[in-house]
Amino acid sequence: MSIIDYLELSFIKGVGKKTVKKLQERFGTVSYVLQNPEIVKEEFGENLFYLLANRKSSYRERALREIEKAEKMGIGYTTLEDYNYPPLLKEVPDPPPFLFFRGNLIWDKPLISVVGSRKCSVYGRSVAVRIAEYLVENGIGIVSGMASGIDAVVHGVSVKRGGYTVGVLGGGVDYIFPPENRKLYKDVEERGCLLSEFLIGTKPSKYTFPVRNRIIAGISYGTVIVEAGEKSGALITARFANDYGRVVFSVPSNINSPYGKGSNILIKEGAVPVIEIEDILENLPFLKSGREKEDVNLSEIEKIVINAVPEPVHIDVVSERTGISVDKLYVILFDMEIKGLITFDNGMVIKNL
Repeated sequence: MSIIDYLELSFIKGVGKKTVKKLQERFGTVSYVLQNPEIVKEEFGENLFYLLANRKSSYRERALREIEKAEKMGIGYTTLEDYNYPPLLKEVPDPPPFLFFRGNLIWDKPLISVVGSRKCSVYGRSVAVRIAEYLVENGIGIVSGMASGIDAVVHGVSVKRGGYTVGVLGGGVDYIFPPENRKLYKDVEERGCLLSEFLIGTKPSKYTFPVRNRIIAGISYGTVIVEAGEKSGALITARFANDYGRVVFSVPSNINSPYGKGSNILIKEGAVPVIEIEDILENLPFLKSGREKEDVNLSEIEKIVINAVPEPVHIDVVSERTGISVDKLYVILFDMEIKGLITFDNGMVIKNL
């Protein structure tokens, strides 16, 4: 089971997330690496070989206990090798090797993150509501951090309007923070997904929140900063999004308001100003036909294929990512092209959703 291998690998001090991604990309599976640590010597060096070859047996036992705990609590999990791992997140330099989740982990909806300060003005709150409603109406899923303030507003609107929302947590998926968001936590679990790279039972801290912000940015096509102070954590999310080559949006704020100083600084640094709500999808035109997308009923196999093509890729890559043979894929892709879900041209698969 790959989750056990990824957990075991994560317990080895000196083996970071970037290294894990490189190992997975190079060898296809980290299971093979753990069983044959000598294969890393030539490309990754003696030091990594030593760490892998001399790892403690207790790491494996600890990994097994973590998964037993998750399964008893009804918590799901996914790894870099799994088809249901967030496809956009795989593209960042240091993706989490594994994720725990509660709720519905689906990636057939495009996602945009909307974040802001915990302390927000009436103006910021009202703009957040309008943006969330607009995204839901256009079939866009909303990502945020489950904090109080702007995060809670956009999650709440998405739930109320029947949209899909992902709450990325700064602690374990079993840990509700802040406590006043208990009902929202349950609502998001039922109507969307709660996601974390932290082990079950991990308490949020000033160290975990900045780490989780890269996931908010990483799973989204764009990040909207509604209202952020000069030292707001939302600015960390914006910088991750910029580093990952995603579009960063910022809502202009009153220059006399301390709540929005960070938002205005982002615009000064080159973020797209949201003058009209429509500015968001106009700068992400490939996400535009959201309402039409909701009318399309995808089969389970079609969802798997759609999740495997976040960017135009060759059919051989789709086969590798999904585990579906190329012969079977030709039949599936033919039907999906007729439905307008994808374009299949000269072996390249392009998602129309």
